[in-house]
Amino acid sequence: MTRDSGSDPAPPADRLDRGVVWLWRLQALIGAVVALVAGRALAGALHGAPAVLVTIVPPVVGLLAAVVWPELRWRRWRIEVREAELDVRHGAFTVRRTLVPMRRVQHVDSSADVLERLFGLATVTVHTAGGAIGLPGLRDARAGRLARRIAELARVDD
Repeated sequence: MTRDSGSDPAPPADRLDRGVVWLWRLQALIGAVVALVAGRALAGALHGAPAVLVTIVPPVVGLLAAVVWPELRWRRWRIEVREAELDVRHGAFTVRRTLVPMRRVQHVDSSADVLERLFGLATVTVHTAGGAIGLPGLRDARAGRLARRIAELARVDD
């Protein structure tokens, strides 16, 4: 269930690990490099101002996204596991608050892709019949504890 953040009581208390900012920056930089390569390839087929734009705009936007966006995302992300629900707040410009009742949790898993492992981070994904919510940017040990805690609370509620 998602609620309007204006009507909610205290926000969730726990933050993601600070290292996720650097992970998100690296991901944005990789995207900027891909955009630069694609822009260069496209610029060969174009002439004049459009060629300059497809060469310059993607990396500039990518660099700005790598500097500003990850910090803003990290400041907004909050998680709190309560006995009856998982409370998650996230979003950089549009802040979304999601409450997942423990009785609705079907299963929980954790994963770490190559870049996450580079930073010692993992993502916990909580699955319900209505979908899933990922909790990124957690230290490996914390991700394991969080996944176990949510699974335990979900079993108790059943």
